[in-house]
Amino acid sequence: MIIRKKLDAMQFLEKFTDIASYDYENEKHYFVFKDKERGGQYTLMKKDERWSIHGKGENYCDDGETMMDDIDGLLVFIWKHRSKINHVLKEILNSSVIA
Repeated sequence: MIIRKKLDAMQFLEKFTDIASYDYENEKHYFVFKDKERGGQYTLMKKDERWSIHGKGENYCDDGETMMDDIDGLLVFIWKHRSKINHVLKEILNSSVIA
């Protein structure tokens, strides 16, 4: 899956639990990708039906998770960062083809 159009961003969310890693301790799915603006990384998380993001880099760390309760806002965030998300999606695809 690659995000090329806004509909792909919605499909990414629908398939998130199949794509993302799982944190058993915190009981949530997570997906890590580079933060193109600040140079660190973002983590997109889903626990039950609630979404959140967290950014962290060498010179910054967001103060806790930011809840993304507005699906439209979440889709805007994904669309804005699709190039970095796609980079990770391609790595996942390539590693599953090799395995």
